[in-house]
Order: sequence, then C-alpha cells, then structure tokens
Amino acid sequence: MNKGRKPDIVCIGSQKSGTSWLHVLMSGRPDIWVPPFKELHFFDHKFIEECRRWAPWHVKKGLKQARESYISAVSSPDEDYLTYLDNLKERPILNSIWYKYVFSQAQTHQKCLDVTPEYSCIPDVGVDFFKRFLPEAKLIYLIRHPFDRMMSQLRMNAHRREDPPKTMQDWADLLEMPALTTRGDYLNNVPRWDRSFSSDQLLYLPFGRIAGDTINLLRDIELHCGLPPYEYRKASNKIHQTDPLLIPKKVQEKLSERASPQVEFLRKRFGEEFLRLSK
Repeated sequence: MNKGRKPDIVCIGSQKSGTSWLHVLMSGRPDIWVPPFKELHFFDHKFIEECRRWAPWHVKKGLKQARESYISAVSSPDEDYLTYLDNLKERPILNSIWYKYVFSQAQTHQKCLDVTPEYSCIPDVGVDFFKRFLPEAKLIYLIRHPFDRMMSQLRMNAHRREDPPKTMQDWADLLEMPALTTRGDYLNNVPRWDRSFSSDQLLYLPFGRIAGDTINLLRDIELHCGLPPYEYRKASNKIHQTDPLLIPKKVQEKLSERASPQVEFLRKRFGEEFLRLSK
C-alpha cells in the first residue's frame, strides 16, 4: 500500500447538486478508490471557520458508521482494515498527514477520489493552497440552478429540525442560515476557481444532465479524469433525494429574489444552454 497518497480526482461541489450520486457511481469502479465515508472536509476545515466547528464531528460520525457497516457486511472482518479505521479516528485529524493517510488503502492501479461539496466555498487563500497541494488533480464542479438548489437545501435544513417550520418566523430563521447562500454562491466561488484552474483540470457540469443525459455525462467525466469507459449499474438512480415539503409562496419568492444574481452570473459565465441544463 502507498502510505502517502493524495486524491487524483476531487469533486468540489456544489451541495445538493448530485455529488452523492457521483460518489456512489465512482465507488463502484474497480479502478477508483473512495474513502470510507463521503466528504472529508480537509480543505474547508482548514480555511472556513464555520466548518472547523463541526467537521471533526462529521469525520468521527462517518468513521463510526463505516466501521459498523463494514462489520455487518463481512463474515470475517479484516483486522488491518479495522485498525486503519480506528487510526483515522484517534490520530490528530484533518491535517495534511491525516488526509494523505485516508487514501493509504488504495491500490497503486486505482485513482483516489474525494467528494466534498464545501470545497467550492473556500476563500482565495484556500484555493491557492489547494493548487499547491494538489497541482495535478482533476476537479469536477456540479452546478445546479440556484433557485432549485436553494429549495432543495431549504427542505433538507427544515427536515433536520426537531420540529418542522410552522410559522413565517420559523421559515425566516431557516432563510437566515448562511449555508443556504454560501454553498451555492457561484457568483463568488466560480471566479475564484477559474483564476487557478484551466478547463484541462476543472470540469463544470450542469446538474440536469444527471437525469437527462446520464451516459454522455459519465463519458465526459471519464474523459476528463483519464478513465476508461465503464458500465455503471443503476446510473439513473437518485441518491439522497430530499423528502418533499410544502414551502410557502412568500418563502419561494424570497429564494427567487436571492437566486436572481446567481442565475444572471451563470448565464454570462456558461451560457443560456448550460443554465437550462442546470435544472
């Protein structure tokens, strides 16, 4: 095993834009190695204060679930692999040594993949560090229509509350959550990545192609990442679809207003057809 691996492919976002779908499909390839849990949060933990508050909890929760799932799935657990999982939890986490150790289980013929949507939000200094740390990595940025993305995230945030929102004040509180805007702030995030990465390294893809042009989308990803064509099982399956929730018209109007500058940016940066396909 290589003890000092770094990812070869990184999906940097955006949240609620099909990143789990990509993670699940790529994990089925024999030439791709994915971590024991999705979303490592290495770069955002380093450069976003909000993420530093909860990323360690996410890592330990992910490792706990990975350990339990592995033990229940095999009749004779590999003790070395269990030690690897335990080391990831016990050693100082979320530094560069830890991050490289995450990928130490990959075989030499496999490409390593990290899918963490929050990476798209890191500031300029974070993108500069990313470029120095992973100078040869291939990046994927899934773009979902700003209004649809915020609607999906608002539903997810509402379902995570102990009590569903009942009053307009409840909805107003949800609208004030910073992540609702920052996770899909293409207007500020995309130019930051454009300045550091060319189209040879960074591939932007509209969310709507996942359902409407699945196989060709996967072929574009394979070509970008230097992967041979693969026959994916259940490529059209939806992953982590947000449960339905009736959102008041006034709240939708506020989201539409908030999404407007983001929509205009996408139209100017990628064109009308890309924007249409982002739905």
